Formats: sequence, structure tokens, C-alpha cells
Amino acid sequence: MKGIIGKKMGMAQVFDKNGKVIPVTYLSCESNTVFDIKTVERDGYSSIVLGASPLGKRETKTKKFRTLKEFSGDVSSDIVVGSSIDASVFEEGEFVSVVGVSKGKGFQGRVRRHNTRVARKTHGTKAVRHGSSGSMCITARSQPGLTMAGRMGNDQITLRSVEIVRVDTERSIIAVKGPVPGAINSIVFLKKS
Repeated sequence: MKGIIGKKMGMAQVFDKNGKVIPVTYLSCESNTVFDIKTVERDGYSSIVLGASPLGKRETKTKKFRTLKEFSGDVSSDIVVGSSIDASVFEEGEFVSVVGVSKGKGFQGRVRRHNTRVARKTHGTKAVRHGSSGSMCITARSQPGLTMAGRMGNDQITLRSVEIVRVDTERSIIAVKGPVPGAINSIVFLKKS
């Protein structure tokens, strides 16, 4: 099992050996603490629970970290509760899955949210833009799946097979290829693909 909790820092570009430009997103992956280990005998499956950003003086009996995340998979025997995991768990050229929450855009209309077109406003099309959204048949209701206005963004997005371009263990920074969902300083999760 490989996984770590990070924070999005922003985008930049790096050059490979051939001089080709690669767009990357820098993720700050400070050391995570192993909060709990779940085993097949006790819980029915094996996973590890990591905690990031300790609360310090504000911690309580049940809440000790700002962020907790469970990563399922086989747990190696050298990992114990209380040990730390840092950016060195990943290597350059490795492929990971990146999970983040996209930017919230609030209540948006149908055109921006679903990329639909607007009816033309000339040549006697006045009746096209009026009326209800329900059907005229016996059901007389809005059918499921109808593209309508509503809340846009703020959804969990998983990017699979994202390549790790650089790993800086001294500064706890991982650079992954391409964009990562979410705003700057938002929480992201990296796990082995």
C-alpha cells in the first residue's frame, strides 16, 4: 500500500532530458502519521489510516489531526501506529491516482453547466423560449436526466495513471504531470494506481 495526504501548491513547468516542456503540479506532502491499521482478522479488510496536519494544542481525545484518510491495500509489517510516512514513499516515473475536490462555481445556468446552446432570437422564434420544462404526455413531469441549472463544481474527482515527474524529499514536494483538481492549498490524496 502506498498513499499520502498532500496539499496543492500550484502549477509550473519542468524540462525533461530531451528539453521537452512538461506541465506539472507541485504538491506539498508533509510527513503523515499512521493513525490506525486495519487488519483482516479484526476488520475484515486490510488498510491504513493516515493523519495530516496535527492540531497540536487544540487536539481532543478523539480528534488529533485536521485530515484523516484511509488507504486500502496490503500493509507491510514494518508500519506501526505512530510511525511517519513522507514523500520518499513514491519514486520518479511511478504512476499514481490523484483524488481532489474541484473548484466550486456556485449556481450556474444550463449553458455554462451543460454546454447547451441558446435558441436563436430572430425569425419568429418567440414561442421556442417559453413554456415549462415538463413533458406534454401523460407523465406531465420533468424527466430524469434533463439538463437544467443547478450547483456546479465542488465534486470529488479522481485522476488515474498520473505520472510522478519529480520527488524532492528534503522539501517534501512531489511534482505530478498535468493539472490536479482543486484550488491552491486544497487537500489532495495520492495513492498507488
